[in-house]
Amino acid sequence: MAETITPPPAAEHIAPCGLFCSNCGKFKKGRCKGCQIVAGFARCPVRACCARRRIETCAGCPDFKSPRDYRECPKVNNFIAKTISLFTGSDRPAALALLRDQGREKYLAVKRETGKM
Repeated sequence: MAETITPPPAAEHIAPCGLFCSNCGKFKKGRCKGCQIVAGFARCPVRACCARRRIETCAGCPDFKSPRDYRECPKVNNFIAKTISLFTGSDRPAALALLRDQGREKYLAVKRETGKM
C-alpha cells in the first residue's frame, strides 16, 4: 500500500537540506511544489539520504547532534549548495543548525522575517 503524502501548508515548506521553499520564487509562482512533495532535482543526495533515514530534514540526522556542524556533511555542503547560496544568499548549514537547535517555529519565524531561503 502506497503511503499518502500530506503536504505541509504553503507557508511551511522546508526542504530536506534546510532551504525554506516557501521563500523561493519558483515555489511562489507554482513552478515548483517544494522538495517535501516533489524533488526539484530528482537525484538530490540530501533528499535520498533523508528518505533512507526516514527523517524529514537533515536537522533530524543522528550524525549531527550539537555541536557538530553540518558543514562537515558533503551532501549538504557541496558545490551545488555553495552555488545556490551564492545566488540566493542562503546558508544551508546555518539553517539546519537553527532548525535543530531552536526548533521549527523559530526557524519559520526567522525565515519569514528575513525572506531568505
